[in-house]
Amino acid sequence: MAIKLTIKINDKPIEKILLKARKTIDGNIIIPDHPDINIMIMPAKSRVVSLPKEELDDELYDSQKRLFDYLTLQGVVDHTTVQDGNIFMSREAKIPDVTGDGDKIQYCLYAISNFIDKELPFYKNMDDFEKEMDNQLLEPEVDEYTDFDPARHHDVKGTMPPRFIKYGIHSIYRV
Repeated sequence: MAIKLTIKINDKPIEKILLKARKTIDGNIIIPDHPDINIMIMPAKSRVVSLPKEELDDELYDSQKRLFDYLTLQGVVDHTTVQDGNIFMSREAKIPDVTGDGDKIQYCLYAISNFIDKELPFYKNMDDFEKEMDNQLLEPEVDEYTDFDPARHHDVKGTMPPRFIKYGIHSIYRV
């Protein structure tokens, strides 16, 4: 189910975002929009947690680092609280209290939405590149391969014929 959120300050709508977010029984918000990580907002604990998806790879840490660097630069999380979580390959950070008007969860959702919007073109380009590489391997250009020519290949390969007795210590000592 998609959550449509309108951020209002002084009864003026500022921005609309569209995320595929789910709310858990205990009130946490899970955002699975990112290709590498699931992002969880825990309003009761004032925390943002990034959890890995099914496949663990080398790019997972970089994705989490980019997320928390972005959230830190936007002022949504406290940079001194960014740390690894108690779940394998997870990271978490504390959401500071808001001074003035506004809701910290809405600010966090807005920043995460902007981060995902900036990240998705990178992953689309990566998918296109992988598809093109597969296509080049499966269907190469005419000048990139040669047909099999039996006249160019010989039956005997290498410098030592297979019937040749090899020299070494095994031929000196006999019992």
